[in-house]
Amino acid sequence: MKEETKEITEIIEKEPNKIIEFFKGISTIILYFVFALIGGTIFGNYYESTNKIIAGLSQLGTYTIMLLGLCFIYREKLLNDFKTFKKDNINIALKNWLCGLGIMFISNIFISFIVGDIAANESANRELLNNLPLTNMITMIIIGPLIEEITFRISFKKAFTKWYTFAIVTGLLFGLAHIAEFNLLELLFIIPYGALGFFFAKAIYETDNIYTGYIAHLFHNALCILLIMLF
Repeated sequence: MKEETKEITEIIEKEPNKIIEFFKGISTIILYFVFALIGGTIFGNYYESTNKIIAGLSQLGTYTIMLLGLCFIYREKLLNDFKTFKKDNINIALKNWLCGLGIMFISNIFISFIVGDIAANESANRELLNNLPLTNMITMIIIGPLIEEITFRISFKKAFTKWYTFAIVTGLLFGLAHIAEFNLLELLFIIPYGALGFFFAKAIYETDNIYTGYIAHLFHNALCILLIMLF
């Protein structure tokens, strides 16, 4: 009886910590938009400039503010993961990315058939690449994936005990963040983006290292940009 009471007490003591960690993750998502707003306020006028060099530099400035702000908050985790990163993590990153890519590809075919078009987020990215190819390749391949892995994965890591709840919840949040237009049909694209986010989260959970998910994310964005540029 005493042992059962002790176990129940331990669960009760741990649960508030999980709740706190979850709200830390939500707070990080809010900060993600705050840093973007700060960057947009500082560089906004230049970003709207018809001068592509100025517009590109302002875009890099906004992303840099977001990255520096989030990296400062999670600096200890980022430094520790960098030091403990193993070569085997690359194989785990590729394996999970290919799983996510497969599900994303198949679900995109069906959803695009229903919707009659590609995702609004993908359409916006194609337009950005056409307008500012160099700076968008930098932000989409190098800077953006790290920002998103911090925001949607690492910030929630301690909030979940099971890997699948961590992967499902963060995958859904990741998918929702990539919905550019909020209507019922467009919301279907949460499935392919969420599937990809699920396997990024799984890769991070398997290695307890943010850079595993970052590499998977980087590979994915690089492949997508390559395909867009070629076709």
